Parts: sequence; structure tokens; C-alpha cells
Amino acid sequence: MKHEVTLYVAGTVFKEQVVARDYQEAKQVAIARNPNARVVSVTAIMN
Repeated sequence: MKHEVTLYVAGTVFKEQVVARDYQEAKQVAIARNPNARVVSVTAIMN
């Protein structure tokens, strides 16, 4: 399932789409791609 993870780094908020089983895995994937980021939210995308 696709998830949209909203991340925050150095005053900038941006979104990244990841493919993961659940919200927790989506957070892990997003942090692996952006190690200095802070997760703001995770939303499932139903497409």
C-alpha cells in the first residue's frame, strides 16, 4: 500500500510517497531515505 509521509527538516516541510505494509514501516522507510528528518504525519493513499 502507498503511504504519504510528511517530513520536517531545517524549517522545511515536505512529503514523500513510500510503499509499505503499515504506518510503522512507512515511517521507517521515510527515515531511512531522510535520516535527519522528523516525521510529522503518515497517511494511507487509496489509489
